[in-house]
Amino acid sequence: METESINSINLKVQVLGSTLLFCSIFLFPNSFNSLYAQKSMNTNRLYLETSSYLLQHAQNPIYWQRWNENLYSDFNTEEKLIVVSIGYSSCHWCHVMEKETFEDDKVANYMNQNFISIKVDREENPEIDNIYMTATQMMTGSGGWPLNVVCLPDGRPVYGGTYHTKEQWLEVLGKIQNLYENNKEQLYVFAKKVEKGIQEVNRFEYTKEASSFKSEILKNEMVYWSQNWDTLNGGEQQSQKFITPVKFNYIQQYQYLEKDQKIKSYFENTLENIANSGIVDHLKSGFYRYTVDPEWKIPHFEKMLYDNAQLLTLYSTAYKEFKNPLFKSTVYKTFEFLKKQMKNKEGGYYAAIDADNDKGEGRYYIFNSDEIKKIADSDLLLVQDYYRINLDKPFEKSFYHLRMTDDLEGLLKKYSLTTDQLNKKREAWEIKFESLKKDREFPLIDNKIITSWNALMISGLVCAFEAFGDTIFINHAEETFRFLLKNLFSSGKLMHTYQANEAKIEANLEDYAFTIQAALDLYKNTGTILYLEQANKLTQQAIKKFNTSENPFFTFTESPVLFSEIVSVDDNVIPSANAIMAMNLWKMGHLLGNEDFSNIAKNMLEGISSFFRDGRSSDYSQWAKLIAIEAYSFKEVVIVGSEAKKLNKELQQNYLPNVLFQISEKESEMPLLKDRFFEGETLIYVCENKVCLMPVTKVTEALKFLKD
Repeated sequence: METESINSINLKVQVLGSTLLFCSIFLFPNSFNSLYAQKSMNTNRLYLETSSYLLQHAQNPIYWQRWNENLYSDFNTEEKLIVVSIGYSSCHWCHVMEKETFEDDKVANYMNQNFISIKVDREENPEIDNIYMTATQMMTGSGGWPLNVVCLPDGRPVYGGTYHTKEQWLEVLGKIQNLYENNKEQLYVFAKKVEKGIQEVNRFEYTKEASSFKSEILKNEMVYWSQNWDTLNGGEQQSQKFITPVKFNYIQQYQYLEKDQKIKSYFENTLENIANSGIVDHLKSGFYRYTVDPEWKIPHFEKMLYDNAQLLTLYSTAYKEFKNPLFKSTVYKTFEFLKKQMKNKEGGYYAAIDADNDKGEGRYYIFNSDEIKKIADSDLLLVQDYYRINLDKPFEKSFYHLRMTDDLEGLLKKYSLTTDQLNKKREAWEIKFESLKKDREFPLIDNKIITSWNALMISGLVCAFEAFGDTIFINHAEETFRFLLKNLFSSGKLMHTYQANEAKIEANLEDYAFTIQAALDLYKNTGTILYLEQANKLTQQAIKKFNTSENPFFTFTESPVLFSEIVSVDDNVIPSANAIMAMNLWKMGHLLGNEDFSNIAKNMLEGISSFFRDGRSSDYSQWAKLIAIEAYSFKEVVIVGSEAKKLNKELQQNYLPNVLFQISEKESEMPLLKDRFFEGETLIYVCENKVCLMPVTKVTEALKFLKD
């Protein structure tokens, strides 16, 4: 997200239906006595942490503390204002503000004298980031990271901003501190309004009337939404380009169900443009987080696990329908990158790779003109065309970023080359590029392992297995699920992160939702009952932990963050956890014959229906996927017999979005499987509303039923 400088203090709040959320501050375990805690607060304690982001600030002269709820309530005896600064390890502007502002002695002395200073890794504590990002966006109209908030001693925010120079930051702190010392009542009146607004927004208004889900709802929404599409470059019309895979997953489903050729063309062209664009690392593979321009040219160079995991799913699913070789190569290259650079030895995947090295943002990945000329030698014009380099138009005055040509056939013709000849040249160039990079510092890898992001990775690997039938993908998916079972469960509870051989922080709704989804994806393709049992167990736990009587949705955390629950239903860089839970419940309601699960999913869908108007479906794409299943016909495919996995593997290579699959190699009493096993046969049942056609033995026959 783009950050902006804050030049003044805005202490006015408009509580208009979008409001602030409240926070709690964390520092020391309850067993610490007050005297020790106060003494410890006079030093930077982040060296004790395992988070890469917190450790990056461990040498700052500021007395940073980590997040713990007892700080302001028990140990802030002087009733100082609190600074909460939030970021993550691969955040470029976090690095810049650290060097310019937080390493400055004048800033540190002022903060140490007047404030209690808290550093938060947003990936460790997403609920805290959620709270303060909402606050900052409301007060300033925008947000980003680093996120810097000033709170009263009781934790209520009175100021929020993003990147600040040291002069701006000292000005902000000085004005707030002066107000606190001389007109404290004004701040408390403001904080009270904030508190009221927080409580209002989380009561979550929704329509209680039952809805009839018809395709017209989605058609009308698509008319609005498609007006904002960039039909030339792909994606949406934005000054900065994010891929947001959840949106494209739904677009693919919609165009398939509607047989809309225009949207189909837009979808395929967008994925082709992205795969060849600057958002991809064309030497080592993997996707960067976003591009800073609308043409997918120059990226912000951090690489996030959640992006790459979801893009495995997106390109694998697209390959099922289009059989586009570019989509297949994109999946395999992305997987190789993830396996080599973001996977630990036990099967877990790290959170991120930094955008910066010691020379600055992106400096590990980009090249100057002398380096390009040296690598190209006599093939300079060819290299320029192949990587779309214009030596007359560098970025940041002297650098060039590689983008793959989107016209390979034209290039071969222009230079009278065969594909083999060009590949040999490309391999030689890449060896030279990599030789240059060996002398550069590799960006920091954040080795924090996040449950929800690893679950997304499992789902991406499973989808790749479905698309290509390559067992390497399902093997790695099962390995990662075993890693979660072994390392992210503590005393029967699912945990949020794994760092330094330790599971930390109880899991939130996202962790549960995506882990359940991963288990169901594995069950769909292996028939292994363990995965369905795990999904069922986790679902029951999630309902107990996150259910609320106020509305049909789930809260983000088990307990309110002080006096306010967090209820979020829209998609962000990853799909809405509530929407994923609704899909999980819908699937298990059918698979297990559990009417309670089905009713919860139905109530959630009815609760979200009022959000579908005036093109807002783009923010609720995961919900739209489930609505599309209800609005259009869906079918069940049941495969039973000793060859069930084999036939299922063949079926999954086709794009079949509105189909629920269940397989078993043996007899079962589950609703869709009961009385359908016959010794010595493997039968495929195609059903609708549990009414089945005559079973068939060949995939081609089943596909005919499905497509008819």
